[in-house]
Amino acid sequence: MRLGLGKKQQIATADSPAGPVTIPSLGNGVSQPISEADTRHLLESVRAISLPDSGGDCFVDWMGIRTRISMLPWAPIELAGTTSTALPIPDDSYRSEASEYAALALATNRAIETLCIVEVGAGWAPWVVAGLVVARREGLRGRGIAIEAHLEHAQWAITHAHDNGIQAELITGTPTQIIDVLRASTTEMQVIHAAGWIENTYLSFPEVAAEDMGIAVCTTGDTGTDYRGAHLPHIEVPAVALNQVLSAINMRIDLLHIDVQGVEFELTSHEADSIQSHAVTMAIGTHSRLAEGQLQQFFLERGWGLRIDEPCTAVFTMTHPTLAGFTVQDGLQLYENPFLLEHLKPLG
Repeated sequence: MRLGLGKKQQIATADSPAGPVTIPSLGNGVSQPISEADTRHLLESVRAISLPDSGGDCFVDWMGIRTRISMLPWAPIELAGTTSTALPIPDDSYRSEASEYAALALATNRAIETLCIVEVGAGWAPWVVAGLVVARREGLRGRGIAIEAHLEHAQWAITHAHDNGIQAELITGTPTQIIDVLRASTTEMQVIHAAGWIENTYLSFPEVAAEDMGIAVCTTGDTGTDYRGAHLPHIEVPAVALNQVLSAINMRIDLLHIDVQGVEFELTSHEADSIQSHAVTMAIGTHSRLAEGQLQQFFLERGWGLRIDEPCTAVFTMTHPTLAGFTVQDGLQLYENPFLLEHLKPLG
């Protein structure tokens, strides 16, 4: 398997004379983009045979996931108390596009005995909950970790889990306390009230209404404005190092889902060694063209494959202090880690 170096390129070793400077090739020569036909097939693979009752307030989708519409201020109220067998192509009108569901289905299909999903910037933890519901139906053990800095959103995640019959535990405290509790927990799902970051620390977080799903931690000294340029009050929230979270649960991560509103490259590049040791697939919500290019260069150079590449949409009007501030629609990149997928074979 070719992982990171072209066939005709040379590497200087301690026992050989230094040769010409070489540039690592990008990608692994194996991974192929997920096509529209692949997406439909993947979505069908996680379809529920029978759907649960909506309970009057929930929307039930084709996977059998119950979502409490009144909990989500932006969700179309007409969805409450309804069910749908339709695939979310091109999207579901309230949560995400088909490609993000395809990422979840791919991870679920590849799970071995246990399905483990870690969601950073989880909101109400839709991907952890959906994965655990499907895993239970497929006879797999489930483990889900949802990391969310907004306390009300973290509480939504607990509600969403309970609405779908999943035992969930809310973990709060100092960064060190959170990691200790996580390491000892045996609950099917843990919701961590903290930001996912590169170290155990405290960060500033905007104090805003729950309907704002675009908020992000402030990692600079200026906490008067957020990355969009909005003047907001900030509060201090704990932040936990992603590498310590992954080490604490100490298992293969079938899907690492990251949506951190503009600091996705900073987080994943710093934590790359731990991610590569644990995560089979990684779905990243992207918030600027710059971050998308940085992520591609960094992970393809490490030999990862890029299965989904949907650029974000930016509208360059008004003024914003960061490129991510111009983004009006998140992008998605889905990477797969060939070092944990031994069945991959070289092409040709």
